[in-house]
Amino acid sequence: MNSVPLLVRELRLAAGLSQRALAKRAATSQPAIARYEGGVAAPSLETLERLAAACGRRVRIDAEVVPDRHDVELAEVLLRLTPEERLQTLRRYARLRQLAETPR
Repeated sequence: MNSVPLLVRELRLAAGLSQRALAKRAATSQPAIARYEGGVAAPSLETLERLAAACGRRVRIDAEVVPDRHDVELAEVLLRLTPEERLQTLRRYARLRQLAETPR
């Protein structure tokens, strides 16, 4: 899920709580909950963890690798080559790398 406002709302609804009930459990105000759900304000990580705990949940943050656009384009180009053309390209690359690493 990429949206904090949606996360706050879904946590609350899954717990069967009104904004007022969640606010009371999480020691905050109902207007603050409304601002978080409306995207007008962003809760701190600590507040988000408190809101989740009040709903019987836990916050988990994850990061994933995003492919570099240039790597994807290069892979697409290489996949269009025949196996023989790929070997020729690999040999050229190895030669260029060797030249680049040779001290001058």
